[in-house]
Amino acid sequence: MAAPRFNVKRLSASMLLLAFVSMLTMAAGAVQAQTDTRYGVYVQDEAGVISAQTRDELYRRAVWLFRNTGSAQIGVVTVSSLDGQTLEELAVAKFRKLGLGSKERNDGVLLLYSASERHVRMEVGYGLEGRIPDGKAGAILDQYFVPNRDSNRLDAAFAQTQSAILNEIGAEYGLDTSGVIEADMPPLGAREEGGFFAGMPGYAKVLLGLAIVLLVVFDFKFTGGAITYAILNMLGRRGGSGGGGGGRGGGGSSGGGGASR
Repeated sequence: MAAPRFNVKRLSASMLLLAFVSMLTMAAGAVQAQTDTRYGVYVQDEAGVISAQTRDELYRRAVWLFRNTGSAQIGVVTVSSLDGQTLEELAVAKFRKLGLGSKERNDGVLLLYSASERHVRMEVGYGLEGRIPDGKAGAILDQYFVPNRDSNRLDAAFAQTQSAILNEIGAEYGLDTSGVIEADMPPLGAREEGGFFAGMPGYAKVLLGLAIVLLVVFDFKFTGGAITYAILNMLGRRGGSGGGGGGRGGGGSSGGGGASR
């Protein structure tokens, strides 16, 4: 009886297939470790830039809000890069995929951060646009996220920004959030009170106002208002625009509310 013959090519192909499947399994495990499904829709740190302690805090606050409102949800998502998409496009896609908020109230908010570009987007659901209009969304990012991000304090950026959002939603639903949000957080707008104009004497403000009026008049007279319109257009773009338990919510409708930085 002849000894069995081994097909070397078939054996090599099987080994390559096994190695490929193993690599896919390891990659899937790495992604799951970063996303950590324990946090559901509330925290998905795909870029791995938030510490475990802060992820737990973000999750705890988000769950508290949902349990006390019955519908409102705040999701925090980080990605490694935008991969050719705009921040606004990705925010709308993530917002809809997570289904933040309820279908009836559309009271969800998404905080999206792209690590490579260091850009952040707050996407606000239809039902909260009255409480968090574009201007307020931008002010929250300017006061709590941007300074911490620029100082490489991302944990503080996420914690304080989520607290500010939670505070606004709490006010919408008549909740006392004092024992839940970040301690010793300055109220929204406190930074601006000590800004450039705060220490300016009254007469200087009047002179500055007159100078601006004269500049606008000359601009329209000699350039047809080109400079004025350019400045207004820049300010408008800066405000931002967009589309759109721990399980997926029933909402996910965003009507363009929010801000990007």
